[in-house]
Amino acid sequence: MTIVRCAWIVVVLAIAGCAETVAAPPQARQAAAPVGPPVTVRGHGLTAELPQGWQAANESLTPHLTDPREALAVATFPLRYRQTGCAHVPSSALDDLGPGDAFVTLQERGLGAADDAQGFPARPAHFGPDLGGPSAASRCVPTAHFTDHWFGFSEGGRAFHVMVAFGPQASAEVQRQAWAILDSLGVDPDVVPDWQSSG
Repeated sequence: MTIVRCAWIVVVLAIAGCAETVAAPPQARQAAAPVGPPVTVRGHGLTAELPQGWQAANESLTPHLTDPREALAVATFPLRYRQTGCAHVPSSALDDLGPGDAFVTLQERGLGAADDAQGFPARPAHFGPDLGGPSAASRCVPTAHFTDHWFGFSEGGRAFHVMVAFGPQASAEVQRQAWAILDSLGVDPDVVPDWQSSG
């Protein structure tokens, strides 16, 4: 009986020892997947750093808008143009924006717009959720669900309207990334619009 009891103790200890060697330590289980470097997008005399998971539009989302003109459009989802009833709003992007997604677009005004200090104040030291307020875009996409920030700024003699839109479940990290993209924005003052501002 003593031999059988000892044998059972050895088996139980062996199983416990195996369980300890197989289980991953808590630190390993919580380690985040490696994150790749940001991707730099360029166009219209602008550069911006996109985190992993973000992508830029390959075509204008407002091709019939003459002033302002789209200079940059990036999002956490694929951006594709579809004709809608509102030429001045990237409606197809806002329609496609999912609950956890984010969308950022810059539209540049023509020559002379940057002289309007009230409409286009100097670039802020930091972009964040205290800037701007809701745009009128929701009227163009009544079935879409998002919150947005609409504001303007100027830099290097160039004037921009900005829209930053978030799905209702966009995480704090996704929102932080959206504002960080704007903070990374490089504006080349030598690339100026070749059209006159219409207002």
